[in-house]
Amino acid sequence: EEHPAALAGAAALAVIDTFDIRAACIHLILAAHASQMERPWEEELVIDDRQIEAYLGLQRRTDKNRREKLALIEEIVKQPCKITTLISWPRHGKRKGFTVEEGRLWHLLGTRHHYQQDIFGNKELTGMSFVVKAGLWAKYFLNEETAQEQDLPVNPGVLPKSLLESVMSIWQHRAGAARLMVWLLFKAQFSPRHPLSVRTLLEVAYGVERVHNAQSDNQLRKKLTNTWDEDLLALHDRGWQITFDAETYPVEIQPSGFGRDTTRRPRGFFDQLLKAQLLVAPPESWDTANLPSAEAVEESDEIEPAVPKLTPEEFKSLRAEKGWSQRKLAMLTGISQGLISMMENGSRTITTDNELILRRTFDYF
Repeated sequence: EEHPAALAGAAALAVIDTFDIRAACIHLILAAHASQMERPWEEELVIDDRQIEAYLGLQRRTDKNRREKLALIEEIVKQPCKITTLISWPRHGKRKGFTVEEGRLWHLLGTRHHYQQDIFGNKELTGMSFVVKAGLWAKYFLNEETAQEQDLPVNPGVLPKSLLESVMSIWQHRAGAARLMVWLLFKAQFSPRHPLSVRTLLEVAYGVERVHNAQSDNQLRKKLTNTWDEDLLALHDRGWQITFDAETYPVEIQPSGFGRDTTRRPRGFFDQLLKAQLLVAPPESWDTANLPSAEAVEESDEIEPAVPKLTPEEFKSLRAEKGWSQRKLAMLTGISQGLISMMENGSRTITTDNELILRRTFDYF
């Protein structure tokens, strides 16, 4: 339901425990798309299974057939749309405080199923499109005008497709490394030269409680540090640049794949590890220093249309041939009528994503 009663306590945690890191990836993908819109808390965005499959590298999954993949995509898209938020931003100096009432993180307004009919008249599910709108939080955090009024930071960032693919490839067997990648996505872009505390990274990767318990449990401590060493190597293997602080993170407590050449660790190493610091920089292929503004995916990874770019004139002509009003086209595609009008008169660019939806609609009906 669009306005359900929110779950609390154990009931809420039980649902959240069914989520995984892929829910965070979908949230980032939707936010990257919404950040390109003028008023994302009012406008709808449409994203289809082909895009999600490409962003998350799901086309490599050979263990699932087409129908199973579509079911998986539908489930992970729904996950962040089940979360509600209540935001209380405190006053700080000249920065005004504000409260955002409880509401959806994302509104899933509709799921459109696309079928193909064979010569016998049987319909087979071939694709899905999801109509999504950002919650009210976007008015404050994806709105430059409001951000300036509230003196909120407005920092452009990038969501590399390669990061999403890395997270998807390791999250099941290296969950800690996957969490670190998502967290470092922000930290590495906005505080690139700031040393990071190992304790903070351990808590991000494995949780505060587990790190706390390891301080008094020898077996848990050994298991946690071995996992930490392996997760750092996993980041390194995927291009992350890791530099250990020579004073606080000496060779004798570094992962064996970096500096330590023995399996033995000195007495009291865990307390020393918690106080250690290191620098983590994103893969050089990101080249974040030269990126102008937020992009849904890296320019080189954008999905190229299979046909020539649709012009406003051709768009209007295709609609007229069908005898459809702008309102009817909006109902069929999930694209807002206002955006359709602006694309037809040339005041808004027809994005690759919207062109794919439009061409699919024109071809199907």
